[in-house]
Amino acid sequence: MKRAVLVTLLLLSACHRVEQKDTAAEGNGTTTPKPTVKDDGKTLRIFMWSDYIDPQIVKDFEKAHGVNVVIDTYESNEAMIAKLQGGGASYDLANPSNYVVQTMVRAKLLQPLHKEELQNFKNLLPGFVNPNFDPGNEYSIPYQFAATGLAYNSARYSPPQESWNLIFGPEDKVRFALLDDPREVIGAALKYLGYSVNATKPEELRAARDLLRKTVQKKGFESFAGGPEIRNKLLAGRLDLGQIYVGDLLQGAAENDKLHVFIPKEGTTISTDTLVILRGSPNPQLARKFMDYVLQPGVSAAISNYTYYGNPNAKAQALLDPFLKQQPAFNPPAEEFSSGRIEFINELPRGNPPRLYDRIWTDLKSR
Repeated sequence: MKRAVLVTLLLLSACHRVEQKDTAAEGNGTTTPKPTVKDDGKTLRIFMWSDYIDPQIVKDFEKAHGVNVVIDTYESNEAMIAKLQGGGASYDLANPSNYVVQTMVRAKLLQPLHKEELQNFKNLLPGFVNPNFDPGNEYSIPYQFAATGLAYNSARYSPPQESWNLIFGPEDKVRFALLDDPREVIGAALKYLGYSVNATKPEELRAARDLLRKTVQKKGFESFAGGPEIRNKLLAGRLDLGQIYVGDLLQGAAENDKLHVFIPKEGTTISTDTLVILRGSPNPQLARKFMDYVLQPGVSAAISNYTYYGNPNAKAQALLDPFLKQQPAFNPPAEEFSSGRIEFINELPRGNPPRLYDRIWTDLKSR
């Protein structure tokens, strides 16, 4: 997931629907893409995180509306924004994390939502309405949310404590992987050091940089990777620990009871993934129909039951898989937020802070 554009992270994956497409074109321009495909009123093009919707939900929408849905996927917010700014394709909907929505607004990549046209907008939980990253939900609706935790396979490893210290501490006894995501990795280091995941003070960011430099130089550091890749390596017994989005781990835990995930005692990050209509959308009305469709309680619950990510729909809660309701990390209690132990990743203020994060990430990836 996330924030200022790092075009070196173009990790675009292929379309995961029947109509397979190559989406790996690069681009780092700043112009807003205009439609490059003719709007036939019957094709909806979505650019979203990989493996993030039940294919049956897509098929049901196609059948109900007599349309065709094409989904291309990406593995980071940076890759998504770079692709869109490069003008390599025309999509109707994108799936950015909360803290890049305003970045996309300023880049003139989005068009207003017109939420009055969404009959099911009223189904949302109050905490996801009128968010600080998009006042009045002018441009976005919440899709799914998740905290980030540390995961392990108990057949290989049993953590002696539930702490980031297992990775960031002085010992070098575990084999581990970190998410290929700058805000998550830097945010974890900041939480371990007692700072906010949204820190902007240079001295706090330098402390996180120095800690992470030591961390990636450990013999036990395996790689930066996406959540599904880390989950699969844990399943294969190739890792002791992995930083992971809770939903990605729970997908595996539903099939293998040796997989576990915990929220480190120092705290962690949480973010909301949204749906937005792109300014260059060839078919914005069909995009709004899809948005309203995923806000239906049954559809929204089915998405969470497939992805194992948190659900922002009040009327969908009773329809969630009982397995999910039993997982503390799936939907952390309210006091975890009020205490500051779990923090939403926010957009960084414009100016120097984003550049500092970018420099830290570039430094880490070059080692």
